[in-house]
Amino acid sequence: MKKQLSHLSKLFLILLLTCVSMFSCTTEDYETGDGEYSYVRADFVETKTNYDGAFVSAVTDNGEQLMFNSPLVVSWKATADSTYRALLYYSREDNVVKPVSVVTVSVPNVRMTSALKRSVKTDPVTWESAWQSKKNEYVNLGIVLKTGKPDDKDNRHVVGMVCDTVIAHANGRRHARLRFYHDQNNIPAYYSTFIYMSIPMSKLPQKIEHGDTVTVGVNSFQGMTEKSFVY
Repeated sequence: MKKQLSHLSKLFLILLLTCVSMFSCTTEDYETGDGEYSYVRADFVETKTNYDGAFVSAVTDNGEQLMFNSPLVVSWKATADSTYRALLYYSREDNVVKPVSVVTVSVPNVRMTSALKRSVKTDPVTWESAWQSKKNEYVNLGIVLKTGKPDDKDNRHVVGMVCDTVIAHANGRRHARLRFYHDQNNIPAYYSTFIYMSIPMSKLPQKIEHGDTVTVGVNSFQGMTEKSFVY
């Protein structure tokens, strides 16, 4: 794959925009029926762009190939001939796949803690969910960050993933322990913003194999929380 996941994993640290627009609306009137987006579904995918930077196809975590009925152009200017980890919204009827939107998913370049030249920051977050993709290619996290308008407009949340240890057991199995990196970076904690992160199992700093265990730790507001997955 050309430039595979190039915009998602160039660096260990992923900078996230925090100046988000917060809004809400209420209404007591609504309609039911077959609206334009009544049958839109969402899947985690690896999705490809063409030579113009428009999205043209995707492969779901279930291994299903999706060919779009027409190229999808996004406002954030995707790179041409690239593959992105993303959450794809689309509709499907009679094997015709109509893409609606693509939301990129952070893919960290996991590094050993011992190789870092800085301390690991674990400012608290809300850990909403964690699950393994069907083919065990990724461990996916749903994280809520507390955010607000910073005094310095250049301040950003900094998030990533580190590997603290990889333990080899007597039975030949390995156990990799990962930890979520988060630097609040003096951002006020007024609002909540949701992010997804997909950790690629094939790109951990030490190779793991079928039957090995991966434990992910996240410092939540209730303390350090861990969840383990068998690769």
